[in-house]
Amino acid sequence: MHKLRHAHASWLLAGGADLMVVKARLGHASITTTERYLHTLPEADDSALEAFGKIRNRTRQETMNSIA
Repeated sequence: MHKLRHAHASWLLAGGADLMVVKARLGHASITTTERYLHTLPEADDSALEAFGKIRNRTRQETMNSIA
């Protein structure tokens, strides 16, 4: 059962789920418990940078649209 729970959390995080959402879903009292599931995601840093790039580009587009 534990392995299924671990896989579920890892898949959620790999799919881009918010860490706080996964924490609540698993019923963890502490975010550090949920953070343990991040070790299974070697590309987590890449996806974080990608997410930052998306919001940065979106904000830039919104600024350009409001100027025009």
